[in-house]
Amino acid sequence: MGFASIFIIAAIIVLCAFPLVIGAFRGLDRKADELENLDPQTSKALRKARKDIDRGKGYYGPRQ
Repeated sequence: MGFASIFIIAAIIVLCAFPLVIGAFRGLDRKADELENLDPQTSKALRKARKDIDRGKGYYGPRQ
């Protein structure tokens, strides 16, 4: 296999995985919206977790 074929295969894999990665992050937002009326405290915690993920904070992120 040449370099071009490896590059094309890698590009296809990345393009296929992209929606799954984006969907995982958007899942927190959707779940927070679903729980807004039932459990506002959990909804708020999910939104905070999403903001922390966006800022690079979390279990493996920087501690304050």
